[in-house]
Amino acid sequence: MAKVMRLPRKEAEWERAAPRKIPKARWRQLEQYAAEIFQTMGMRLDSPGTRETPRRFIRALFDATEGYEGDPKLVTAFPTECDQGPDCRISQIVQGPIPFHSVCEHHAFPFFGQAWIGYVAHERIIGLSKLTRVVRLYARRFSMQERLGRQVINALDGILAAHGVAVYLDAAHLCMQMRGVREQEATTRTTFWRGAYESDEQLRNEFLKLCQTGDHYQ
Repeated sequence: MAKVMRLPRKEAEWERAAPRKIPKARWRQLEQYAAEIFQTMGMRLDSPGTRETPRRFIRALFDATEGYEGDPKLVTAFPTECDQGPDCRISQIVQGPIPFHSVCEHHAFPFFGQAWIGYVAHERIIGLSKLTRVVRLYARRFSMQERLGRQVINALDGILAAHGVAVYLDAAHLCMQMRGVREQEATTRTTFWRGAYESDEQLRNEFLKLCQTGDHYQ
């Protein structure tokens, strides 16, 4: 009997852990660039409160974008226990609000808000803390809200192979509040659907109701 050859499985993005290593000389160079920008914008760097601002800024930006390093502890999945019962295709698991913050790649200003995750399990469920990890893995990068939602839902779709996955994001963008139109009140809401959520309007409505859409900022 011929031996079956198994092709190596391609490593998923969320499984890769790649800590960023920046040499000390490069850190100093980045701090000098930041100092030049701040001074050009009008900041004095000769006071006790501002002498270390360029260094703190670069370090803070580094910390805020740690999602590029991956998360080796992301995936902890367990078998479902529905035994193919009638609720296997309709029962949702919904978690939220999950607070997140990110950095807009257009203006390098923060945007922040809350996420809700829903899925209808098939053969696997995921550890509840891992849903937060998925959101923050992708949020802690230079990003856009639209991309963030797609990345989260695609990752969960791959991890869970669920009957359906839903993601709802509600965020405020400082690039709108501090510049341009200077809109102080508006938040941006985005929804993303996979599987059963795409075809089942009742399932989508139930998910949005569980998210308490429109009530959480009151």
